[in-house]
This record gives sequence, structure tokens and C-alpha cells, in this order.
Amino acid sequence: MFKVSQEMRLNTQAASSTSSSSQSGSGSGLEGNSPEEGGIFGRYQRTPDADAYPSEPPRVYVAPELTNAGKVQLLHFPSGAVRVNSSVGFIIKRNGVKGNFEVRVEGPSGQPIQPVQQQQLDPERFQIDCQLAAGAGLYKVHIKCNSVTLPRSPFIIVAIAGAPESIEGKPANTSVPILDSDVSKVHSRGLGLTHVSLVERNEFTVDCSQAGSNMLLVGVLGQRGPCEEVVVKHLGRSIHRVTYRVCDPGDYILVVKWGEQHIPGSPFRLSAE
Repeated sequence: MFKVSQEMRLNTQAASSTSSSSQSGSGSGLEGNSPEEGGIFGRYQRTPDADAYPSEPPRVYVAPELTNAGKVQLLHFPSGAVRVNSSVGFIIKRNGVKGNFEVRVEGPSGQPIQPVQQQQLDPERFQIDCQLAAGAGLYKVHIKCNSVTLPRSPFIIVAIAGAPESIEGKPANTSVPILDSDVSKVHSRGLGLTHVSLVERNEFTVDCSQAGSNMLLVGVLGQRGPCEEVVVKHLGRSIHRVTYRVCDPGDYILVVKWGEQHIPGSPFRLSAE
């Protein structure tokens, strides 16, 4: 396995003395002379660096596994303001990335928030829960995978306290006006009411043109909370197009209300596989 280099040097002094003795003496001049005692072939001498190889066993260095933190996805992360002293939870989905996750939450003063609970739901998902108990302000969520910081980390959570603020010195009006509408005349159609796709956005249409005047409210609730995205677009003449997107398989409930009442067929029970 290893190559040992040794240098052969001829002992010329021993060879010359042997040669002269052989010329002066009788008989064969090679009797009684061995190569070890110094002959015409000289002696083999080892150089000082001939055995300069380490005697320690070989060391094996294992490089850390490369981590593509850009594949990691956050689900159900709060996008709006939340109240102080409320519990916040979200899911980390690894999407095939191997390694350990490190989650650290900083309060408005920069001090870490304890405890941050981490629970593994399955090999791909981790549930993170924490309590926003350090007052109102901006909370920073730092997430690392194998000591590699995730893109866009730290993530920001806005915590507010107190009653809703007034606008231009006037108290906020939280009462909902009573509108004249007939929910039985609302019509809905589309694949998004019966089938759920995990790859593409789901879509359906709600026609409220004959149902009077009111507001259309839509929500999608799964086993882990609300879905990732719900968009309601008014196309005109009280006709609305609704699109929503889900990422996790499981059962979902689709709620569509015209004002405070469910439209015909609501709530819709759906399943994503």
C-alpha cells in the first residue's frame, strides 16, 4: 500500500581495504567476506527518512451533508397581526431535505422566547408552537437546517395589544349592517366544490346576481387549520370567482356564506389525496 524508498550507498572505503588485502594475501580474496562485513558490493545503509511514516492509524473525515434549505416550506405561518399572549403554531415541511431543524424565536426586545415546542408529525413535517408573551411588537423566527439558515429567515410575526384603534379620532364601528338578500337564490358551480387538487389551484364560481345585496364569505378548513390561499374575485354583476390552494392531503371543509347564511350545499366536505 505504501512505497518505502531506501537509498543504497556503496561503502567504497570497505571495498578498497578488502581489495588491497586480497591482493597481498594468498588464496581467494573473497573467503570470509560477506556483503554485511563489507565486500565489493558494499553495505546497504538506510537513510534517516526511510522510516519517516506516521505510526498512527489513518483518520477518516466525514464531510457534513449538503443541505438545500431553499426546498424547506412553511405551512400555516401567520400572515397577519396576532394578539399578545396568544399561541402561534406553524408547520415545517422538509420536502426531502435531510437534517435537523433549529427554531429560535426572539421577542421585541431581542431576548429569546422560551419554550419553543417542536413535534414531529411524520417524516416530512414538524409542528412548531410558541407563546407570544413578551409584549406587543415584532417577533423574529429564526429557522436553520443543519446550521444552514433558511431563505427569508428570520420570519416576522406582528403582535398587537388592546382594542382596535380609531380612525381620525372616531371610534371604530364594528357593527355589520343588515342587508336585504335571499341566500336560496345563490347558485354555485365548478370542480372546486367536489374535488381537491394538491398540484393546481382549485376553482369554482358563485352567482349571486339574483340573491340581492350582501357579502360573499369563503373559507377552507383542513385538519391542520386554514388552507394556504383563498382568493375571491368579483367579476361583475354579483358573480364571483373563487380559487383556493391546499398542500396537505386529508379532509377539508369548504364554507361559503352569503352574508351570515350558508349558500345551498354549504358547508362542502372535500377530500384531498
